[in-house]
Amino acid sequence: MTDQPATRRTVEVDADVYDVLERTADSRNTDVNGVLRYLIEVPTPRAAADDED
Repeated sequence: MTDQPATRRTVEVDADVYDVLERTADSRNTDVNGVLRYLIEVPTPRAAADDED
């Protein structure tokens, strides 16, 4: 895995989405950027295999 330099991005979201991000930030004692960082860094769950019973 290579380290990439930090970049700045602007993300436009719907007002309802921003409301959810704000409420999540309040509950985690962070800001919207902290919530977005958490969502980017959190590992994605493994998909269930089709052949599982």
